[in-house]
Amino acid sequence: MIETAVIIANWNGKKYLKDCFDSLEKQSYRDFKVIFVDNGSKDGSVDFVRENYPKTEIIQLKENTGFAKGYNIGIKKALEDKSIGCVFILNNDTKLHEKFIENMINCSQEHPDAGSAQPKVLNFFEPEKIDCAGILLSVDGVATNRGYSEKDGKKYDEEKEIFGATGAASLFTRKALEKTQLSEGEYFDNSHFAYYEDVDLAWRMRLAGFKSFYCPKAVAWHVHSATAGGISGFKAYYLNRNRFFTLIKNYPLCRLAVILLVFTPVRYIFLLFRVIMKKGRKGAEFSGQNKTMVAKEILRAWGSVVANIPDLVKKRRAIQKNKKVSSGKIADWFRKYGVKWSKTF
Repeated sequence: MIETAVIIANWNGKKYLKDCFDSLEKQSYRDFKVIFVDNGSKDGSVDFVRENYPKTEIIQLKENTGFAKGYNIGIKKALEDKSIGCVFILNNDTKLHEKFIENMINCSQEHPDAGSAQPKVLNFFEPEKIDCAGILLSVDGVATNRGYSEKDGKKYDEEKEIFGATGAASLFTRKALEKTQLSEGEYFDNSHFAYYEDVDLAWRMRLAGFKSFYCPKAVAWHVHSATAGGISGFKAYYLNRNRFFTLIKNYPLCRLAVILLVFTPVRYIFLLFRVIMKKGRKGAEFSGQNKTMVAKEILRAWGSVVANIPDLVKKRRAIQKNKKVSSGKIADWFRKYGVKWSKTF
C-alpha cells in the first residue's frame, strides 16, 4: 500500500473542522497521516484539533502565511518521510466520502504518468451540484472550475484526463512535486499567497510532462470560499494579480503577448460594462459591493505585477528550462480544456 499524507491549511476555520476531520477518521484507507498547518488562527482551531484529534501532527504558525506557503510547509514536512508516495491537499471546509482516499489512490495508480488527480467535488449545501471537476482555461488565461454550479450527472461520472487539479481536495505525487518545485520546499508559489496557486502548479506540472486525471469515484463536498468569502478587496487583489503572475511564468511568449495587448484590455472594458449594467455572473457578484474599493485593489494588483517582473522572469526561465512539451501541444490544451470566454464574466 502507498503511504500518504493529508495536508490541511487553516486560518480561523474552526467551525468547519469537525466535518472535515470526522470524515477523515471514517476513511476505508487507513495508511495515512494528517498534518494540520494553522496560519495563526485566533478562533481556537489548534486547541480544537489537539483535543479532539490527538493523532494529528500540528504545525502552528505565528501569522497568516497564506494558503500557498501554509501548504508548502505541510508538504515539505510530509515528504521528509521517504515512505510517502503522494500527498493530499485538503481545504478545511471539505467533507470526504468514506472511500475518498482509497479511490483517489487507485485512480492515480492506474495512470502512472499522472502528477495529480482531482476528485468529484460537490457543493456542500447543494450536493446535487458540482463545485469542481478540474481546471478549465479561457483564451486569456482566466481559470475556472470545470462544472461549477452545474447539476451532477453522467457527464461527470466519466474518469478522464483534465488540465489540472484544484487545491480544494486533490492528490499530488511526490515525483511531480519534487520535479516542479520552484525552490527547495516551494511547491506552490509562495508569492501567490492565495488564489491561482493551484493553476500555476498545474501549468508547471503540465509543462514538465505530467498529466492530471479526474476521478469521479472519489467524492468530496466543499463549502467554497469559506475562508475568503465573496467578492472583496482581498479577493479582487489576489485574483487579478496572480492571474498575471501565472501568465508571465508559464505561457508561450506569442500567446502571452496577444493576451496582454489584446484580450486583457477588452476583458476589463467588458467587465466594467457588466458591473455597471449589473449583468451576468460578475454583475451579480459585484452587486452591493464597494466598487471604488474593488477598482483600487485591481489597480494595486497591476502595480504589484509590474514591481514583481524581475522575480517573475527569473521563475519563468527556470520553468521553461524544465519544459518537456511542444508549442503545438500547449495549443491543444486550450482546445481540450478550454472554456468559452463569455462564461468567465
